[in-house]
Amino acid sequence: MIAEETPQIFISYASPDRGRVLPFYDALEKDGLNVWMDCRKLMAGQNWDFELKRSLDKSSLVLVFLSNNSVNRRGYLQREIKIALDKMSEKLFDDIYIVPVVLDDDIELPEQLKPLHAVFARDGDCLLQVRNSLAFQLERLGVEIQQAQSREEIYWTLNTRKESWDGLPGYEVEFQVIELSSDRYLGMADVSGLISGWLLGELLSSREVKFEQAQDYYNYGQERFLRTNSFDAHTAGPSIKGKMMSIVYAIHTYGAGAAHPNTHFRTYSFVLDPLVQVESLEHIFSNKESALQTLKEYVRTELKSLKYDEAGDGELLLDAAWVDRGTESWLDFSSFSFREEGIDILFAPYHVGAYACGSQFVTVPYVSIENALKPHYRSALQLVEGISG
Repeated sequence: MIAEETPQIFISYASPDRGRVLPFYDALEKDGLNVWMDCRKLMAGQNWDFELKRSLDKSSLVLVFLSNNSVNRRGYLQREIKIALDKMSEKLFDDIYIVPVVLDDDIELPEQLKPLHAVFARDGDCLLQVRNSLAFQLERLGVEIQQAQSREEIYWTLNTRKESWDGLPGYEVEFQVIELSSDRYLGMADVSGLISGWLLGELLSSREVKFEQAQDYYNYGQERFLRTNSFDAHTAGPSIKGKMMSIVYAIHTYGAGAAHPNTHFRTYSFVLDPLVQVESLEHIFSNKESALQTLKEYVRTELKSLKYDEAGDGELLLDAAWVDRGTESWLDFSSFSFREEGIDILFAPYHVGAYACGSQFVTVPYVSIENALKPHYRSALQLVEGISG
């Protein structure tokens, strides 16, 4: 089954505030918005951790409810806010916009959220303000995507395909198919075909469990998610820098019987004219040894400076030795994306830190590595003075 995408709004809240938050969910759903809230969307037998993470990751907006039950306490809400803030800084075409709703007047907004316009529950028109904020952001999102497509002369649509089968084990697969077209750059259909081929391969591989049923390990008395292999892949669409294009897929997986789900990334990058795939980050540098050393030093410094929360005790998030092990070779930099300000390097959980630390990314500014780039890549990224689109 393939369905067109509609922007999803994720509701983030602390469990004790559920009763105060549900009326907002009900009102927004009645308005016809695509709203996701765990207590209303999760069904019996679903993997709570897996579903929550992938729903947050694919949402276009996040509505964060703040109270004495959530502020200055570590927990899932803090992690949700961090993920949303990270996505804002990625500068994707469909950036996650955070709309804070303050439930208790006596709290102090987290430092990261202070620059954002907050709505206060004490206001008589609070719900109206929330509706207006969401409508504004949704309209802005649509306009920005249209402007980006028109400006770059590359057009795309995202459609979702789903398939599942209940077995021992079973499987469920969900992924976004990206369809690209352009009158300016020939071959966009080839990019779509390349990515679709990978996604279809994952679907076909998932069906193999029909031949490998294991009734000694699984039974229908178990929760369904415990006996289901899950694969979810979605993208925000392309990012374009000069004559370079990148597409990032976030992939959430769960293997039947595993202790927890996991996340990783698959990235595609291309020179647009002529259309050529950039198969590795190493390939774009003329002085590979020097470039790798520069990348290692910059990325390690950034990762080792991460804190749990800036307003808290300032405890470092990642273990330094773990960071060093996860940034040693070119293979460690295999997930990358060309952005406006620099090259994003993405790291899955376990790569540079413990699973609980989640995914990490670092943007390496072009100014720090442009001298090591091969000339045609420097030109394609429009890093040569005087070159413009």
